[in-house]
Amino acid sequence: MDDALVLAMPRRELFRISGFTKQVDLEILHSLAEDSWYAAPASLVGNFDAKEVRLGLVVMRSQEGTDHLLIDAHGVALHATPIPPEVGHLGPGLAALRQLALVAGRTMLGISAGTVELIGYCNDDTLPECRPFFLLVYRMKVAADVAAPAGMTWVARSALANVPLDPVSALVAAGI
Repeated sequence: MDDALVLAMPRRELFRISGFTKQVDLEILHSLAEDSWYAAPASLVGNFDAKEVRLGLVVMRSQEGTDHLLIDAHGVALHATPIPPEVGHLGPGLAALRQLALVAGRTMLGISAGTVELIGYCNDDTLPECRPFFLLVYRMKVAADVAAPAGMTWVARSALANVPLDPVSALVAAGI
């Protein structure tokens, strides 16, 4: 049994979000900052009052005036990860989540540069792949010459319609 804890928050503020939204809602951020806790993932399965919070990262670069997204071999453009209690070592409160996004992106790409910003939220109970999670979606921008890691490729935004993305990545990519 996995006893690693993950970040959780009350669902009460999340009911008004369906799908991906770029509107950063201060009530949700306040709830996340003030009312969140760490829980065993099993305690959140089927829980009507609480939901796991995950960090979602979209990595982009601009090359010759065209934006490209980093996509893995499985069609994943929104790279998501659980948020463990150890995130507190990266800083206080919500700043730690931004720092986690930056560290995760830099580690995935093997680089020491890049910037991140919170670009929205994803909460969609109609998608089985997303139902158990509330995703804080960050965008990481990297230099045009950053190479894609093994198993991943850069895809121009204009060509995304030709790439079979996973459902959550497709939802987020359509909104950015």
